[in-house]
Amino acid sequence: MLTYSPLYISCQDAIFSQFYANPLYLNPAIAGTDVCPSLHSNHRNHPYPGFGHLATFSASYQRPWEAVSGGIGFLITSEHFGQKIRQHFIGGIYSYHTKLTRNLNMNFGVNASYLRRDLHWDNLVFPDQYDPFSNELIPTSETLPEKLWINALDVSAGVLFYNENFFAGLATHHLTQPQKSFFSDKKLPIKTTLHAGTKIPVETYYRMSRQNFYVSPNIILQHQHNFFRTSYGTYFEFEPITFGVWFRQDFKEQKTLIFLLGLHREDYKIGYSFDHSFSGYYTGLAGVHEISVLLKFNCEKYKLENKILRCPNF
Repeated sequence: MLTYSPLYISCQDAIFSQFYANPLYLNPAIAGTDVCPSLHSNHRNHPYPGFGHLATFSASYQRPWEAVSGGIGFLITSEHFGQKIRQHFIGGIYSYHTKLTRNLNMNFGVNASYLRRDLHWDNLVFPDQYDPFSNELIPTSETLPEKLWINALDVSAGVLFYNENFFAGLATHHLTQPQKSFFSDKKLPIKTTLHAGTKIPVETYYRMSRQNFYVSPNIILQHQHNFFRTSYGTYFEFEPITFGVWFRQDFKEQKTLIFLLGLHREDYKIGYSFDHSFSGYYTGLAGVHEISVLLKFNCEKYKLENKILRCPNF
């Protein structure tokens, strides 16, 4: 994500509001904690008044694999800031699973990614391209930068602790700090994520039939360069419907209220979330929209119930 001010442009990672619908992006240690192979996809559309839209897409695949004592995964993330800058991460993930005690599991995951960033110079407009009298475009005197694209190795790692009722994880992204700038040697700053939550079952009865109802409070803390973000909220899951409310804020007084509605079945999940900002960036229906889809495969062949992470669906 790009943040503009009159003096500088700073950079931070893309934000997804459906944290657990995109688990490998949150923490590579989560890979393989589901009972069967799964394919995740997320699309997020973020308007920036005067600059266009930041569209972010993520797709991932994960599966448990007893032969390697854990799970594997693949993650692709793509960001398009209008028609000006595009950034892609393509990575492979391995997560090692072990039991610390009878009731406590631990995962350690590593993600090695290829980073590619492209600058579409022809789509940029500079101040000296405008005639000050007619306000019409004139040929620019700007010179091309030395590079119109950047590629680099990006490595992330994470650890996850969980049992039947509780989970907590720590992830560190961009350990190699790949170059982020086309014009200087500035590096992509390390991002640290701490997340924790619980999924509390509540027994309910509806029309003489027992129903599954869960309440899941969560908190996520993230730090990257001069950004410190806190997200906390609760999911209410009454099968097959999930409703969630989150509040996100940082020390720069940016505050966002997040609403989520999801449908989950045995072999698929679909979620929609809407971010409403209190910072004046957008109002009404011009907020941030995010859609997630999850597909599961061959669940009958995998019997790893004792290793399932009981995290939220979205």
